[in-house]
Amino acid sequence: MRSIADVGYQQIPNSIHLSTMAQITTTKLESLNVLKLYEHYGALERSLPLLTAESQDLARAELEQCAQIRSEKIDRIYYAIAAHEDALERIKKEGELMATAKKHHESQIKSLKGLISWLRRALPIDSNKITGRNYQFTLIKKKDLTVELNSCIDDWDEKEQSRFCILQETTTTKHIVVRSIGGELLEEKTTPSTKTELLPNLDVIRNAYQTGQHLPSGVKVVQEYSIRTKRIYSEPKVDLDASEYFGELLLKAGDSD
Repeated sequence: MRSIADVGYQQIPNSIHLSTMAQITTTKLESLNVLKLYEHYGALERSLPLLTAESQDLARAELEQCAQIRSEKIDRIYYAIAAHEDALERIKKEGELMATAKKHHESQIKSLKGLISWLRRALPIDSNKITGRNYQFTLIKKKDLTVELNSCIDDWDEKEQSRFCILQETTTTKHIVVRSIGGELLEEKTTPSTKTELLPNLDVIRNAYQTGQHLPSGVKVVQEYSIRTKRIYSEPKVDLDASEYFGELLLKAGDSD
């Protein structure tokens, strides 16, 4: 049986000394990360047969201490994962709140711009400006009427779909070529994919609205305006114009002579 002094550094990464504490090496176990703790535990365990009985007792005590610290640090990995998962959940909820807030503000902007467009009716025929104290809105009529759909076209009856809808087919072709590193053609194929959508025929709906025809339920046609905003800057009133002002200054300067 070898004594503790005979154990080489190849078996245990740190020098081994007898200690009054229940530890055979001078290694600061708390400062080691999980991987280093596994390495230290393995090296110390392999060195047990080389130690004296007294040194083995200290080594086993250190193995137990190492295992406890290692277990605590493994638990910290779980705590860290859980903390990041909680953070992601909070971020996700915050994202949902932000999306809701975004929709709310978009809706409010749309409503307020609709109010400005409605106020357009109160203006004289030849005017397109709504003026406040500090801001002025200029309304420019959009070229095409806006079609608003507040119903699902799949719920329209067959006659309405036939009259006010179109079928749009979109074909996407996927061409795949597989070659070896040397350039040899291994495989080549072309796969077409067709998608069919039922869409509202906006031009037909506009024409029907302009000629006073009945539209499907939930369909609304409105005249929208582009709204430009201008800041109004009030000019301070001046009693004298520039030439009169500087003329007075010259006269006063001449009098002083």
